[in-house]
Amino acid sequence: MLRAPPRRNARSRIAANLSPGALSKHKAMQKIIAKLIPQEGVLGIENNSAASAILICAVVIATYAITYAVGALMRRFSANLKIQKFEREAQILSKHRMFKKLADLIPPVVFLILIPMLFPREDIGDALFVAVEKILFLYFYIVLWIFLSGAVDTFNDLISARSHKYMRGFVQMMKLTVAMVVVIMAVSTFIDKSPFRILAGLGASAAVMMLVFKDAILGFVASVQLSANDMLQCGDWISMPKYGADGVVTEIGLTVVKVKNWDNTIANLPTYALVSDSYINWRGMYESGGRRVMRHILLDVHSIRFCDGGELEKFSKMPALKDYICESLARGDGGGEPYSLLTNAGLFRKYLEWYIENNPRTIKSMTHFVRQLQPTENGLPLELYFFTTTEWIEYEKVQSDTFDFVIASAPQFGLRVFQAESDIGGAPLQES
Repeated sequence: MLRAPPRRNARSRIAANLSPGALSKHKAMQKIIAKLIPQEGVLGIENNSAASAILICAVVIATYAITYAVGALMRRFSANLKIQKFEREAQILSKHRMFKKLADLIPPVVFLILIPMLFPREDIGDALFVAVEKILFLYFYIVLWIFLSGAVDTFNDLISARSHKYMRGFVQMMKLTVAMVVVIMAVSTFIDKSPFRILAGLGASAAVMMLVFKDAILGFVASVQLSANDMLQCGDWISMPKYGADGVVTEIGLTVVKVKNWDNTIANLPTYALVSDSYINWRGMYESGGRRVMRHILLDVHSIRFCDGGELEKFSKMPALKDYICESLARGDGGGEPYSLLTNAGLFRKYLEWYIENNPRTIKSMTHFVRQLQPTENGLPLELYFFTTTEWIEYEKVQSDTFDFVIASAPQFGLRVFQAESDIGGAPLQES
């Protein structure tokens, strides 16, 4: 009864069916090395085995010598890139050691080609040949994965350096895809099955795979939207109270966005939440060059009144109000009482407008005004609206100095700033 030959994959059949020329070269090399070894062998090892060992050592040494030489040539090429105005690209390649990773691909490729030629299946036996072949392929896949991962990181840095776009989500998805492909190829080699059959088996469990990789899939889709619409970049200041985030984005990952809050805590946000939920991105404020101040004080409505002639005469001596009072009197608003429509609150408002207009720390090209809001039970809100520097500490100084001036100036117009009862109580307002 005939026995079926053992099943072999494509690579094993190629290695087993080497040409007679390759086998004859192997025999010739082995004979030459055998003649150089004493008949009794070396250290008790028979002549033929010693020749094979020396041949293996020669192949390994020659291969790694070639790898070292190629790496040295690539480093020289990198040095030439720096000279030829490609310093940034050369630094990125050196940072990820891409030349070394590329040179590291040489040994497994050389071994996969030479070992089957120098040591055919007929000489070393099926079991040893298959074991060595699988180990070499595993070595090749590991080195290939390291090289491709480095290539993806290098691509990300090159794109980020040129366009200032952060593509970490894409990079992580690409690395995950590369890892899955390499693992499938390695598993197909060890179990001696086609990788397409493994993929077909994975397709049958697609529902389970989607459940396992749900966050990764949602994060990848969100990363595409964030990058395509330029919605978020590393270094942006965002506010998202729902997740306790108010600070600078430090990392945009496939599943998580890291935000360093102003109190130096770290908030981790789901990447897809930045598409499905609302948040504030302050990048536009920095790009415009001005940050808004919009704050109000409350005026006691009982202190608001019309100005009499003596007060108008006093206020008209102020450069900020002189022209305004003269124009109002010239218009004759109010019939027989030309000053009757001029209140201390109105003059105070015009005075603050003049102050904002003439303050060197406000941005005149941007909207600025002073207005009254809807009166409340606590008084009449008087709001200042203007833009100043985006530098945080200087911004706070401008805002504080402005309202120090506002609060200190109110009594000059006979106005009282509202506050809750204090030790002053209901003391009468002292006008200066």
